Amino acid sequence: MVPHRNVLALIGATSADLGLGPDDVWTFFHSGAFDFSVWEIWGCLLTGGRLVVVPHWAARDPDEFRTLLARRRVTVLSQTPSAFSQLIEADAQAAPAPPLALRLVVFGGEPLNTAMLERWFARHSPAQCRLVNMYGITETTVHVTAQEVTPHQVVERSRSVGRALPGWWVSVRDEHGHVLPPGPAGEIYVGGAGVADGYLGRPELTAARFLDDPVTGERVYRSGDRGRLRPDGRLDHLGRLDDQVKVRGHRIELDEIRSVLVSDPGVADAAVVFREGEAGDPAGARIDAYLVLRDGGSVQHAWRTARRMLPDHMLPAGLTEVPGIPLTLNGKPDPSRLPPPGPVPVPVTDRDGPAADPEAGPGTDPGAKDDPGTEILSVWSGLLGVDVGPDSNFFELGGNSLLVVRLLSDLRKRGLPGVTPREFYGNSTARAFVELVLGRIEPTP
Repeated sequence: MVPHRNVLALIGATSADLGLGPDDVWTFFHSGAFDFSVWEIWGCLLTGGRLVVVPHWAARDPDEFRTLLARRRVTVLSQTPSAFSQLIEADAQAAPAPPLALRLVVFGGEPLNTAMLERWFARHSPAQCRLVNMYGITETTVHVTAQEVTPHQVVERSRSVGRALPGWWVSVRDEHGHVLPPGPAGEIYVGGAGVADGYLGRPELTAARFLDDPVTGERVYRSGDRGRLRPDGRLDHLGRLDDQVKVRGHRIELDEIRSVLVSDPGVADAAVVFREGEAGDPAGARIDAYLVLRDGGSVQHAWRTARRMLPDHMLPAGLTEVPGIPLTLNGKPDPSRLPPPGPVPVPVTDRDGPAADPEAGPGTDPGAKDDPGTEILSVWSGLLGVDVGPDSNFFELGGNSLLVVRLLSDLRKRGLPGVTPREFYGNSTARAFVELVLGRIEPTP
């Protein structure tokens, strides 16, 4: 429950430093269910700016989005690092193209891997476009701290999220709530103007997370995030203390996914693990589930249960049957001893959309020898890390919107015809996608 006064305080705390005003053009890029949209909408309108509502498919097609930014002369852009990494690629491929008018990019929603910004700074001067990384929490009104990101932070691979905004404050505490000095890691506590009124209809959770702090005498929020303070007062964000993770901007409790899986009558036990992408690549981040089945249970049935009860962003990228969940000496699940994840083995007739045609001719078989589809399958397999067959569905093998963009970019670099993300979503099985691409290849004279 976030009162209006908190939003007013947020804009009041940031508008002067960021130079927000009536000459700015903002994008409304994110879902209204994502707290980042509060910043986009009210940061713009309360400072007199013009708000551009990004169309659904433009938000999913970096090339189209880059064109929109240039055409509408957008000056203030708010992005998760995952989404901005796609824009960096589209911008690098766009030359020659109309220049961008961006003067400010605000990052939020998930941790920033500063290494990804090397290519951006190679094309854009920090003197012309500021990059600001803002650590934030919904329960403390979107943003808490701000750190300007420069090439220096990129070189040192900084994890700093900066200092608290005016009116906000942060401290790092041990497990007993005692304030820690700069250096040691602990839980991040947040106080000040952004602290919400609590959780609607959930008094026990409110009492556990929103505290009357004996140290400061103020009401504070226990973030569940791990961090440490630097001697200069800046905060390093070091991840989560519990099993809550962020995947492409969505905050996800892994135990919620497990609870849904074990609700299936055929599942005796389950474990859900989060795996980061290689070298912190957000596109490779994935959630995998492991199932211990009862007699008569099946992975397919558990998958159907998950699809019925979970939103898309919480669906596991893979479901793997195991004889038991390995445990540590303390009796807790030991993810390090789980096998490599497998795909979701769902029959094609159980998928959304039409089933593949078993009578399709040899020209549409992506596995046929010397068929360009073989190259396409190899790209799918490389991105997804699993073997791909003609009837495989990209998303059921662990694909996501970030990997869609990467896939289409890789295929263009190989000289294959271009496909838009909108077209891909309508042809997300290997067979259908290969047929789409093959149909656009010019015949050799």
